Amino acid sequence: MANYLDGILGHAIRRPDAPALSLPDRTLTFGELGARLAGIAAGLTLQAVPAGAIVAVAGRRQDTTLLTTLGIMLGGRIALALDPQALPSDRRALIRRSGAVAVLDDDARPDTYACPVFRPEDLPSVGDVAHARHPGGGHPAQILVSSGTTGPAKLAAVSHCDLIERSRVIGLVVGAVPSDRHLPVMNLAYALARLSAIRTLEAGGVVLLRPLPSGVPALLDLLRAERVTGLTMTPSHLRAILDDLGDQPAPALPDVRWLSVSGALLPLADRIAVRRRLTPALHVVYGTNEAGLVAHAGPRELDLAPEGVGRPLPGVRVEILDDAGRPAPPGSVGEIRVASAQMSARYVGADPFAGHRDGWFHPGDTGWLDRHGLLHLAGRTDDRINHGGLKVYPFEVEAVLRTHPAVADCAVFGVPSRERQEEVAAAVVLSGDATPAVLRAHCRTMLPPHKVPQRMLKLDRLPRNETGKVLVRRLREQLFRPAG
Repeated sequence: MANYLDGILGHAIRRPDAPALSLPDRTLTFGELGARLAGIAAGLTLQAVPAGAIVAVAGRRQDTTLLTTLGIMLGGRIALALDPQALPSDRRALIRRSGAVAVLDDDARPDTYACPVFRPEDLPSVGDVAHARHPGGGHPAQILVSSGTTGPAKLAAVSHCDLIERSRVIGLVVGAVPSDRHLPVMNLAYALARLSAIRTLEAGGVVLLRPLPSGVPALLDLLRAERVTGLTMTPSHLRAILDDLGDQPAPALPDVRWLSVSGALLPLADRIAVRRRLTPALHVVYGTNEAGLVAHAGPRELDLAPEGVGRPLPGVRVEILDDAGRPAPPGSVGEIRVASAQMSARYVGADPFAGHRDGWFHPGDTGWLDRHGLLHLAGRTDDRINHGGLKVYPFEVEAVLRTHPAVADCAVFGVPSRERQEEVAAAVVLSGDATPAVLRAHCRTMLPPHKVPQRMLKLDRLPRNETGKVLVRRLREQLFRPAG
């Protein structure tokens, strides 16, 4: 049965001297990388951690996160990568919920967690790859942690087969090649960042791990100096770069072959700016931890539908359901459901897999398919506003607000209303002068009355999580917080 790391191990056999992982002080070849991962797997065996056990990764260094996650999977164990920025109490809670039997952490005391803690440097530095490799197939390889924006984080178990299929389908549309040089900007504790790094290694490319400078000009200088060809970022990363780009020549990243963005929806203005000022090779990817990679919009798809998330990926079925749960015609907004060979089969622990029904996964998003078969997102099903029986989708109000020259960013959400069940509210970040009355008047020129925001919250910035998703619960709390 195939192990998720078989592509990397193939390069260790065929191209052992080719560079694989470039660290600030040294470079690991594919042969050295394979031996290092085998050492981690063998070390866990020596520590009596059985195959099939969940092992948490809590390292603060990028190299620790990547190497230990790969070594755990190579030996047939299940990797649970934890957010290094999370509170220790939150990490301990996830470890308890998951049933992890051990933790690999480069910066922890033995009493930090209620299970054995090992430092990666205490495990053997090398091992025998053939002896360390365990069959994968349908056995779990990773536990992916959801962002938890609508409730407690969920832990989705994904198998070696699931991950192999995710890598295969994205490779068909965003092809990695041996000449690729990928520098992770996102923390490798996040599944999207790990997928890009592993896909680069599978193709025989080089993953570069470097300390990231704090300023945008220095970051761009680093990317150019390292001749980086592949990047994965969140909308928040791209927004920060665009805000501080200054008079950099366009395109500012001429060597980049693919710049992949996922997570929260990247607004149209930012998409246009990225393609014009950073690189024309923008790729928008839509997916979830449970469903895998669902749709992709490369340059061609973005030319057809600049605000869409692209065409369903090979082997992925996407349907839009109306309010009665029936497939809706093209152009109709409704609930999205997905079916593919990438889907996780279960959550870990007591969480019911409520979104998985009759062979379909319901990610909790709404959207529509256009006449080209391209998918567009309308927002979360929980975010859909019921104004006296009339449905309001936040995305359409946000799109109108963003056309006002004083609006730099915005988020629309529903709040309780005695008369109409819910009314429309908006949080706005302004780059110029505009009162709520002015913004409402602007909306009335393009929206019917029931879609015009009745309440507005002015903020310096929208609260977002690490992947760029707006924390709507926090906006509601701020809107109703007593003054003073």
